[in-house]
Amino acid sequence: MTELLRAERLSRAFGSLLAVDGVDLVVRRGEIHSIIGPNGAGKTTLFNLLTGTLPPTRGRIVFRGEDVTGLPVHQLARRRLARSYQVTSVFPELTVAENLQIPARRHLPRHEVDGRVAEILKEVELADRAGVLAGNLSHGDQRHLDIGIALATNPELLLLDEPTAGMPPHETSGTVDLIRRLRDHHGYTIVLIEHKMDIVMAISDRITVMSAGRKIAEGTPAEVQADPAVQDAYLGGLEHGLGPARGDGARPGEPLLTLEGVDAFYGLSHVLHGVSLTVREGEIVALLGRNGAGKTTTLKTIMGLVTPRRGRVVFAGQDLAGRSPEAIARLGVGLVPEGRRIFANLDVEENLTLPFFMSGLGAAERAAQVRRAFEWFPALLRRRRNTGNRLSGGEQQMVAVGRAVMGRKRFLMLDEPTQGLAPLIVRHLAEIILDIRRRGVTVLLVEQNARLALELADRAYVLEDGRIVLEAPAARLRDNPALMARHLVL
Repeated sequence: MTELLRAERLSRAFGSLLAVDGVDLVVRRGEIHSIIGPNGAGKTTLFNLLTGTLPPTRGRIVFRGEDVTGLPVHQLARRRLARSYQVTSVFPELTVAENLQIPARRHLPRHEVDGRVAEILKEVELADRAGVLAGNLSHGDQRHLDIGIALATNPELLLLDEPTAGMPPHETSGTVDLIRRLRDHHGYTIVLIEHKMDIVMAISDRITVMSAGRKIAEGTPAEVQADPAVQDAYLGGLEHGLGPARGDGARPGEPLLTLEGVDAFYGLSHVLHGVSLTVREGEIVALLGRNGAGKTTTLKTIMGLVTPRRGRVVFAGQDLAGRSPEAIARLGVGLVPEGRRIFANLDVEENLTLPFFMSGLGAAERAAQVRRAFEWFPALLRRRRNTGNRLSGGEQQMVAVGRAVMGRKRFLMLDEPTQGLAPLIVRHLAEIILDIRRRGVTVLLVEQNARLALELADRAYVLEDGRIVLEAPAARLRDNPALMARHLVL
């Protein structure tokens, strides 16, 4: 197969963060080429560079033999490169056909538009829904329409960003069939970001694996599955001597948090399907799963940031339904969100003390908690007057953890706390998490580094496609590499 797209040493920096770091990529005509990797690997940023949404900091992009580096989206579309988006982007108040007519009119003579729209409706299996308002379609049909909108620009290369996200199994299989038909019957070349590894392995000709902004492996599905670097990227490094040998005498108590049959949605996207789990007082519980499994959505649902459609969330005997995030925080629930989310214009001490306004603590206890945060993270003491935008990624994570335990906390949720951190900082943060538990705080940990999480945790739940598929003592998973690989790798 001949080359259609080439990226050479492609990089993109956001301040001090290098989100894509020197990636080389070759896409051949007529192939399905998947890009995979753990959360924060840089996959969508790479898509944004290839499609003109972002200009690269360094590097070069060649498409159909032409250097297109830095060209904006509309100019790349005219050169026959198109994409779909992670979040469905359709016009809900227009019909299905009208959604397709808009891009088609930009690329075709008026007399050819209706014929091309009819072809696309057939390709994406929406011919019988042409006159339906897009907002009334099912989630799966909206995702197909999103792909159809990209097809209406007459692309040769189609980039699909998580096309099956939020779909139930029957809609997922229909989308997989659609992707195959687009390649096999209509001749499109496809680059795919997809978190469902069974799909990636089934339909990909080649796979590129990213981690921390870099390409770490590339090859056929079989070659990638066998690559040790890929196993390490998905499971993380093993931190010996933390969990089993910690000897802190912790004994789990009564249930502190319970989820019962929770269903959660983003719009039409059904993300959590009947999730039930329990965290007992004094435990560290790990919530594990591949990208897109619903881990962050579970934490957001507990915190009141997502309202469950069905089911109950009970904390310390109180139903959290209908409570605001700040009301849930007042009950003693803390969250370290993915991406840190500290305030860039506040200094370290101001970020740390923000939770005190709702804590009811006296001045002496407030001062003691700030001192403890600085004892945990001495680097922050030296930078206590630095604003958030003048901290490294590791320092920002320290602030996020310290801030989350300020006040009267009984329960702490951590979402990917070690993402992007150096190994020494990861080890130190793990010790801090154990110290937080020793101080009487129960912990629910979402962590891409599964080996580390299982060293820290007492028990673990595994999510797949928004469903709990396994509950087990952490040691059972930790000591069974085949079981871990089955649920957490490719």
